[in-house]
Amino acid sequence: MKKTIITIACTGLLTLGLTGCDDKESIVPAPVANLHYDTTPGRIVLRWDTIVDANTRYVQVDFYNPLTRKDERRLASVYADSIEIPDTRQKYGEYNFLVKTVSPTNDYSVVETITAQSEPAIQTWIPTSVKLTAEMLSTNAQEPSEGPIANLLDDNTSTFFHTKWSSPVPALPHYMTVALPVTINSWWSIYYAPRNNANNKPTDFDLLGSTDGTTWFPIKNFTQEADGLPVDRTTAYTSERMNASDKPFSYLRYSVNKTNNNTTFWTMSEFKIYTWILIDPEAPDED
Repeated sequence: MKKTIITIACTGLLTLGLTGCDDKESIVPAPVANLHYDTTPGRIVLRWDTIVDANTRYVQVDFYNPLTRKDERRLASVYADSIEIPDTRQKYGEYNFLVKTVSPTNDYSVVETITAQSEPAIQTWIPTSVKLTAEMLSTNAQEPSEGPIANLLDDNTSTFFHTKWSSPVPALPHYMTVALPVTINSWWSIYYAPRNNANNKPTDFDLLGSTDGTTWFPIKNFTQEADGLPVDRTTAYTSERMNASDKPFSYLRYSVNKTNNNTTFWTMSEFKIYTWILIDPEAPDED
């Protein structure tokens, strides 16, 4: 710690016939010691040894932030030994930090400099539920006595859809078709919740796609063994994300080949379709 005596000019006082002049003590604090850093995805942490200089009030960090395109400042308590710089990006290369301590008289220490590059910020998948209505749903095997297909969209897991058990259906397998309000042409997934009972849970089903509702192509076969399809009373299922960029579709068919008790008919409580957008913080900036 260094002390400097600054003498205030007394010329004006003498001119007025006044005497006396106060001295102001300027306190220059010691700089931070052992300045270093570590990084995690989208984050840089500057670190230093715990400050022991009694004349340090706080630590000040100045840097240019290419994300906001502004000069920014962060302050750390005298009791802190680090400061976090959030929302950093690897794509911007090295960040240049100017670090100094500040005394109670608002004087600065010698400036310490350090450069650091962030690890890549984490990508985030954002889902959006496709808005479905009962009119968009159809089936080749509606059970007339219970479980209308519209129940799949009522956000109520105590209701359910049931395919036909009361009499045979001419064509197998039993399926459900969704006439989508949008064309699926990128990343998407399905979600369904089971009926709250022990039977008629799909353990093998196909998803089929179509652009006209007439000609169908396979998307993926799901099985209990390969995809972990649930067969208990309450566990819902969310599929992996699938990419439809090569084969867009505007109709989706859910066709069941097998259930956990080997029936041709099946049940389900809720059904949803999601589209997904990938937010990549490291993507090139748009000017």
